[in-house]
Amino acid sequence: MCGSYLYESPTRPAVLAFKLDDVRALGSVLCGMFNTEPMISAEPDIAVTVPMHKSRVRERGYNQSAILAQKLSYPLGVEYRGDLSFRSINTVSQPEQPTAVVRRGALSGVFAEELKSVGAIVGRRILVVDDVFTTGSSLNAVSATLKSTQASWVGGAARTLQPIGEFN
Repeated sequence: MCGSYLYESPTRPAVLAFKLDDVRALGSVLCGMFNTEPMISAEPDIAVTVPMHKSRVRERGYNQSAILAQKLSYPLGVEYRGDLSFRSINTVSQPEQPTAVVRRGALSGVFAEELKSVGAIVGRRILVVDDVFTTGSSLNAVSATLKSTQASWVGGAARTLQPIGEFN
């Protein structure tokens, strides 16, 4: 897993505006702040995102992690695929979960692969992009789904890292 900045760094207001205030133009700026060197070294074939449930996408109007993954695919020279997996269950948002243990359990079995896209996963190296990494629950759950569909490698990249000690 590679990330770029701590959540409590001076970039926090930009991350929150991008995620919660529909300031999508910040996607390019935040993406440009990724340290792409370790990602390039991992030689991914495809960049994907942590899927949001369709009702949450309708409510917010966009998936901020999808914007990051799309923009990150260009400097990495890889294909962006937003159609490989989906969130089958609308869970309580991760920041609203009381503990890391509850977060992990809440995402068990939540993600599934799109059956029509299974051929695009088999034998491929996939980079999963998320906006904030706290416990790793989202990235681990999506990774498990992709690995179960025979991805040869799955790695993760997050724009910001939330110190895990804040979530017991």
